[in-house]
Amino acid sequence: MNNNVVRELKKLDINDFIWFIYFFIVIFSLIADYFQRKYLLSNNQNYRNISKNLTLILLIVAFLIYLYFVIDSLEDINYLKNSQNSDKKRVAMERLITTLVFLVGGALAIYAEIDDRGGNIDLAIL
Repeated sequence: MNNNVVRELKKLDINDFIWFIYFFIVIFSLIADYFQRKYLLSNNQNYRNISKNLTLILLIVAFLIYLYFVIDSLEDINYLKNSQNSDKKRVAMERLITTLVFLVGGALAIYAEIDDRGGNIDLAIL
C-alpha cells in the first residue's frame, strides 16, 4: 500500500476519535447549560462554578483538538514540500491558516472564561 494512503488512513482514524470527543463535548455543554440555568434561577454560586468549570474544561479540550489540527497541517505542508502539486500545497496552507485562526480564537475564549470572575460573559461558542 502506498505511504500516502497509509498516512491518510491514520489521519482518518484520528479524525474518527475526534468526532467521538465532539459527541461528549455536546453532552457536557448541555450539562453546563443546565447548571447555568439552575444558577440563574436560584442564584446559587455552586451551580455557577460547576457550569464555569465545565465550560473551561470543554474550551481546553477544543483548544487541544485545534492544536492537533495545526500540527497536522504543518506536517501536511512539510510532506508536500517536495511535491509538484501546487494545488495541494495551496490548500494545505489555507488549512493551516484556518486552524491557526481557530486555535487563537480558542485561546482567547479560554482567557475570557478564566478572566470572567463576575459571570458577565456568555461565550456562545460551544
